[in-house]
Amino acid sequence: MSKEVNSEEIKKEIIFKEYFGKGGEPMPVYQYKGHNIVYLEIAASALSQQHMVKIRPDDMLMLSYPAAGSHWMFEIVNMISTGNTENVSLLKEDLLLDWSPFEKLDSVESPRLLNSHYTLKLLPAELLKDHKIIFLNRNPKAMLVSFYRHILDVNLLDYKGDLPSYFDLWMQGDVPYGDYFKYVQEIYALCKDNPNALIVTYEEMKADISKAVSRVAKFLGKTIPEQLTKNIVDKCSFDKMKSEKNLVSSYLPQDTFVGGGSIYHTGKVDTWKKWLTVEQSERMDARIQSEFINQGIIFNF
Repeated sequence: MSKEVNSEEIKKEIIFKEYFGKGGEPMPVYQYKGHNIVYLEIAASALSQQHMVKIRPDDMLMLSYPAAGSHWMFEIVNMISTGNTENVSLLKEDLLLDWSPFEKLDSVESPRLLNSHYTLKLLPAELLKDHKIIFLNRNPKAMLVSFYRHILDVNLLDYKGDLPSYFDLWMQGDVPYGDYFKYVQEIYALCKDNPNALIVTYEEMKADISKAVSRVAKFLGKTIPEQLTKNIVDKCSFDKMKSEKNLVSSYLPQDTFVGGGSIYHTGKVDTWKKWLTVEQSERMDARIQSEFINQGIIFNF
């Protein structure tokens, strides 16, 4: 977005909208120029002030649709960048362009792993040029279920509908961050054959996390010893992250999560099978075929 644009002018263009699923429960979102964002005042504020964020030459960018496993990748990249596995207080949300106040973003020391779920049209244009970009994707069946569980666990996301209703809304793109398939097509086009971009899947990380850590390190131009790779793998295990990592950034309310709620669920690749029906799974398969495979977009889901 242009730096000449006034924050108040942007905020005036952010409108409230509701989508309704089969069950009749509304899915509230904010919308800016046709793009859905989360129905949170901090999201509207962050978007209106994004032009005030100072992009640095060594900033990196992680792009992903919600629930792709970005918290996991955030920890891995930070450990590679610092060369150690000490726990840091920095959270992914501290550097989430979609929510974090620009003052918070500016206060973080370099190098920063800025991250976003936004469509490219809502991101600073300069950040998409000559900066390292990591695109993290995941089986959309798992992402749909995981983000639905996030919604149930987070007090801030005001949706009370059941999974069948949410499934239909998600498939139509009538959810925060919009249509997953269009999003992936757009990001894939940016990253494919781009030497400054790396495409990684959650499933790839689960299958061989050591290999994934080494691949990310090489992409970032970092040579890390074998022992550090082993330490990162250990420190970034699902159980350790779930038990040791704080969940709530300083700018979020402390009661962000419903009692017992968490962004960390099972960490498995096939939990969606316990949630989706055969019919829902087949509908998703058909979309993957038409939106990805038929267009030469292949992921190792």
